[in-house]
This record gives sequence, C-alpha cells and structure tokens, in this order.
Amino acid sequence: MELPREIRDLHEVSDVRRFAGIARVERGRQFIPRLIASLFGFPPAADACPVQVTKTREANGELWERQFDLKRFRSRCAAAPEAGRFRERFGAFLFEVDLDVRNGVVSMPLRRGWFLGIPLPRWTLPESETREFVANKRFNFDVALRAPLSGALIVRYQGYLVPDDQVLE
Repeated sequence: MELPREIRDLHEVSDVRRFAGIARVERGRQFIPRLIASLFGFPPAADACPVQVTKTREANGELWERQFDLKRFRSRCAAAPEAGRFRERFGAFLFEVDLDVRNGVVSMPLRRGWFLGIPLPRWTLPESETREFVANKRFNFDVALRAPLSGALIVRYQGYLVPDDQVLE
C-alpha cells in the first residue's frame, strides 16, 4: 500500500527541510523514567506547545532536530541493513526500529539497541508505541516510550507537523 502524500512528504529530504506544528507532551512521574527522559533530552510536559522539526540530509542518513517550545533534542536516522527498518542514534545509543505500514499508518516498534556498540539485552530496551498517520490533511505523530521492565511512561508526545512554508491552522 502506498503511504499518504503527507507522510511521504515529511520523509523526502534532499537537503534541509523544516516543519512546524503543535504537540501535547506527557512525562512519566516515576524516578527512573524521569531520569531516562532527562538523559535523552526529551521535552517537559505541555498541553499545547509549538514544535519545529528540522531534517538535514547527511552522507549516511539524516539529522533530525526537534524543538518543543524551548527544549531541543536531536538524533541521527539512517536506513538499516535490512529492508523495512531504520536506525536512530541518540548519542552513545543506537536503536533499530521496524517500519510496519498498514492502512496508511506507519507503526515503529523498537527491534534492538546498542550502547557504545555493545548489544543491549531485549529486557533493557524501552517499549516504543510510535505511529505516523494523516488526520485533518496533516502529518500526525504519536510517540510513546515506556520504561523497560516496569512499562512506566517515559515520555509521550503527539501532535501534527506541516512544511514550514504552510500557514498553521
């Protein structure tokens, strides 16, 4: 099945692309999930905050810089050796994610991870409930990360993005 235009558009980057939108952010309340969220630089809780995403093409993939209000975090994304997967690097951590497309919705469950190149046991990985979809003719995202073992919420951010040359509604 072909992906909706809005999802394809967000993922087509030949140089630098910028997107803007609004997001709702939830943060976990337990100590370990809060520590993990801080370690990765995830944004604080907010009911409706402005979001900007800048994607820059690099030799081996893309740099994704996300700004939620004043909080900025970044990662590097690249295709995985196997089709239907990609890898995302946050500093010393590298994660491999499956791409599951059904009915125009992209789900991205976490497959495996490494720290400083050392494989991480499955039980140490966070659970990722990540989806991309189209609603109201806009690219929408819903990213929820839960702590290993406990399943406690680390962070969840959901909202929409449009190319920055379009007027936000």
